[in-house]
Amino acid sequence: MKPARLLRWYPRTWRERYGEELLALIQDTLDEGRPTWRLRLSVAWGGLRERAHQAAQAGTAAAKRASLGWLITVTAAPVLGNLPWNLKATLPPARVWQKTAAFDALVGAFAITGVLVLASGLVAAPAFIAFLREAGWPKIRRRVAWAAGAAVPAGGGLAGLFLGQRSMSSAQLSHSWAYAIGVVATTVALVAAFGLWASAATATAKHLKLATRARAAQPLLAAVTLTAALTIVPANLLWLAAIQSSLAWLVVGVANLALVGFVTPRRIGWAVRRSRRLRTAASRRTTHH
Repeated sequence: MKPARLLRWYPRTWRERYGEELLALIQDTLDEGRPTWRLRLSVAWGGLRERAHQAAQAGTAAAKRASLGWLITVTAAPVLGNLPWNLKATLPPARVWQKTAAFDALVGAFAITGVLVLASGLVAAPAFIAFLREAGWPKIRRRVAWAAGAAVPAGGGLAGLFLGQRSMSSAQLSHSWAYAIGVVATTVALVAAFGLWASAATATAKHLKLATRARAAQPLLAAVTLTAALTIVPANLLWLAAIQSSLAWLVVGVANLALVGFVTPRRIGWAVRRSRRLRTAASRRTTHH
């Protein structure tokens, strides 16, 4: 094996920056012109660790770039797609209150998330109106058109599922392949619709010139909305636990809820500090002017 081939264990970007130095180090430690097995294993292990490190960095960067709208998409769309099916589940009278309480919690999580999304839109409304007045509509027209078009089959599929579950019994729903296919197709359509609207909102936000107060309010609104959106998942799991009498769903739901309670307060605290810094910086600029 030629020493230069050992560098292939490392990512290309790393080789372009440090490859010559590592190659010189390898050549200095050759045994009769050939790398030893210990050296080969050491270089391979170092290369794999560097690839894992870069993959972790790429994943972190992708997570930071992911918008709140996409998070709502992957949490809300599957829940809505399975909602008509789950509503049809029947329980003994003694356990109906569990289903009702869990469903109310799920509806509450959706409602709070929707109200917070609406509040974020209202905060950005003046900047959005100014953007439209400055002939900004052509910049987002295509994205909005695609999102509106995707909403039609998604809404139609969801309405069809609700109508279907009303005319069929629980046993019929469980054995209906057509209904199951409808659930999958509607879920996919909902993901596409939510995702396209999230993409349109993200693209629009890049063009908006928010006022100082609106810019300072956005981090806190985003953090609180994130908390509400993440709560949808454990609320849905607890509802599944109630309607299916499943201890596994209950454990997973409680664990998810505990995770949300552990992670999001830190995020909200960071958002509060960020909002304060933005307001302080804006007031300093105003004072200097």
